[in-house]
Amino acid sequence: MFGCASSADPSSEEPVGTSEEAVVSSNRLSMNRLSMNRLSMNGLSMNRLSVDGRKLATTDLLLDADGRELLRYTVGCALPEGQSLVATLDSTTYRFDGRIGLAPEWLRSPLTERSQRWVTACLLAHVNGYGVEVAISLRGRNPALATDSAELRSYQQEEISFFGNVFQPLEKRDELGDVGPRMYSCGGALLQMSCADNESAFVPQRTCASRADCSLRFLGACRDLSGSATSVCKNVSLEGYAGCDAPSSTTLGKPKATRYDEVVTVFLQRPDFSAFYPLCTPLFP
Repeated sequence: MFGCASSADPSSEEPVGTSEEAVVSSNRLSMNRLSMNRLSMNGLSMNRLSVDGRKLATTDLLLDADGRELLRYTVGCALPEGQSLVATLDSTTYRFDGRIGLAPEWLRSPLTERSQRWVTACLLAHVNGYGVEVAISLRGRNPALATDSAELRSYQQEEISFFGNVFQPLEKRDELGDVGPRMYSCGGALLQMSCADNESAFVPQRTCASRADCSLRFLGACRDLSGSATSVCKNVSLEGYAGCDAPSSTTLGKPKATRYDEVVTVFLQRPDFSAFYPLCTPLFP
């Protein structure tokens, strides 16, 4: 499961020696303000990210503030607290700090497909379509997402679960079945209950300000309370969701689904839940 944080200003662009390129996370609780446009428009650059020791290879993402913000979130999701990567553009060196630790092996070797998926789910969870900071608790079946009882009590309103792979190049299938960048979501079981099974009420309102103009594909209920046959995820436990299916391609006229076990679920505090889902009734005080 996943934990709690204070926020640093993600718009700051000072080089190392002046201030850090800090991800807006501290420990496990996060403040989400990543733009969906920044993530979707920079998808092609993501698959070229590489690390040599603790140095991030030169990338187009360093050229502007939007790209560097995406790098902050990416490194923050991948590396644990206390670890960091540096990158140099011209004569300016930037430092990107780890926070969560979903892919600590990135310091030693390229991201595996599974690690790419974990980092993707974390990035998607941090997207906010309104450009405002909202405290979120991230949870899932990964030791890096462990949380404590205080956070469980404070963040009880289950929202959306996220999965996919934004690192995968176009027209290339990875060993787990992804073809090109993929971004998916499904509504949590508690969210479905809060919204009285009204699917139009529990689409990812926080993530996408406009459903018509959103790169994130909403697949429905993670665990459909009306019947398991329509559930997106086949495996549900207190630790989170796994076995979440997303249509990826058609092979010989037959649809082919890709299954994801690397799923991150967002929990909100009641005031934020009520603000984003006014048609739903929170289940907890």
